[in-house]
Order: sequence, then C-alpha cells, then structure tokens
Amino acid sequence: MKIMHSICIIPLIILFSFPWPASPLYSDPSPGDVLQQIIQNSTFTRVQKPLIIRTDKETLEYFMEHVEELVKHGKDFRNKELIIEAKDNGLYFIQMPQKRITGEFYLANRQPHKVIYLGQGNANTFFDFSGSVVLEIEYRTGKDKTGPYEKVKTAVHLQFDNTFLAVLAKAASPLLTPQLDKLIARLAAKTKRIVETAYETKNIQ
Repeated sequence: MKIMHSICIIPLIILFSFPWPASPLYSDPSPGDVLQQIIQNSTFTRVQKPLIIRTDKETLEYFMEHVEELVKHGKDFRNKELIIEAKDNGLYFIQMPQKRITGEFYLANRQPHKVIYLGQGNANTFFDFSGSVVLEIEYRTGKDKTGPYEKVKTAVHLQFDNTFLAVLAKAASPLLTPQLDKLIARLAAKTKRIVETAYETKNIQ
C-alpha cells in the first residue's frame, strides 16, 4: 500500500502549480498529441468540485505566472515539504524530499479561462516509478456581496509509464482514489489560503 500511495502522490505536487509558457518536454510527437494520448489512456482521471477562491483574476494569474511564489508566500509549503524552482528554459522543477518525489512541468496549451499543463514525475520508494500528468484548470470570474472571486475547476489525468503497475492501480482504485482526492483537497486548501491572503494584503510584486 505504501508503494501505491507514493505513486499516486505524483500528480498532486503538480495540481496547484501554475507555470506559464515554456519549451516543450517532448519533441516528437507534438505536445498536443501527447496531451490527448495521456487523457485518453489515463490510469486515473480525477475531476474536482469547483473551488471558490476569494481573489481577483489579476492575483490568481500572478501565481499562475510565478508558481514558485506559492512556496515563498505559503508557510504551509515551507520546511522542504515542497520545493519549486524555475529553470532558465521555462520549465519548472518540483521536489518533495520527504516523499522522494521529483518532477517537471510546463504550460502545454492556453485558452481563454483555461490552461493545460503537461508534466512528468518520478517516485523513488522501494522501486523507481514514473508517470505523466495532464492538468486542466478552468477558471471563471464572479462577484457577489462579499466581493470578487474566481471559480476554479481542475481535472487531473495520470498515466503510469509501467503498464503492469497501471493495471494494479486500476484494480486498487476503490482504495487509492479516496486517498488521491484527499491529498488533492489538502493542497487545494493550502493554495486557496495563499492566493486569498495575497489578494487581501496585495502582497505580490
């Protein structure tokens, strides 16, 4: 169970990280083809309930463009729980030392009110595991009596590189998907607090 748990953590690191345009990880086939291949053949696909973030579009997109600022602004992500570094070529490097997980990702497609990210990750527990992730994020601007907000909806498509592990993971999905959803929700809550605090204090540069 620990092995499967570690594999499932890979997409969570990427879930609420928002890089902007970057050079592709894949030269052949095209990023668009890779996206569709992962989505259509994903080991797991998790669509989350819309999340209301009390912020304006400008602040939200700031963190989309400066994903490394999530770590700088968020005390919850300190103490080496999550390390995010921007590379010179536009890729973002992510590491969770405690979980022995590393990965990198970039923006693969952008549409009005929607961004799609493509990433690769590795988990080193008893064995080395690797997989690819497509993260789709849609956001809509709204306003009520409390003030402006962004309604954010995410979908995660995870594909294991190892076909045998993918079969095992699907068979164990009744046990694994609740854990995956729980971890996604935890990271979402942390990101929500960071963005809302930044909006309230305008503590962004």
